[in-house]
Amino acid sequence: MKTELSKRNSIERGDLVHIAIAGAIGFGITILLVDMVQNGFLQLLFNLNMGGVIFFIDLYLVARNLFVFSLVYLTSGFCSGIYVGYNVYPNLKRTLFIPAVINTVGFLLLVTIIDNYPVTMGLTNLLLIQLTGNTIGSYLGGYAINWGELHKESETQKS
Repeated sequence: MKTELSKRNSIERGDLVHIAIAGAIGFGITILLVDMVQNGFLQLLFNLNMGGVIFFIDLYLVARNLFVFSLVYLTSGFCSGIYVGYNVYPNLKRTLFIPAVINTVGFLLLVTIIDNYPVTMGLTNLLLIQLTGNTIGSYLGGYAINWGELHKESETQKS
């Protein structure tokens, strides 16, 4: 069945539904994890007796953003990428980017509308960090689930 799916060139309606579901999965994971990770990072610092790091606020903010990037955005992108990679096989290069955009736009709308977050440079940085993390995670998840099929296709093309 996978070989038949790989010969399709267009994205069908069912594929778009799966892509939207994957974006919603990533959005839900982001909503669940973002506050836990930001507050958990502070607790982790105090539990490891490194609470003095917060006096260097610039370095603390950089470390917290890296922590959130790696644990929230890459994870949510990876989970949505696994879902898309399992259900939508053709055109993985194009389809894996769409759930990352859905996740990022949904989260930015939530932050802007509910939290009244001002449209400033901080929002632009949040957009770039989240879109990058979700995209990288989505591609890692989508290609991880299809690694065997992609490896077989590359061997048959070489011979």
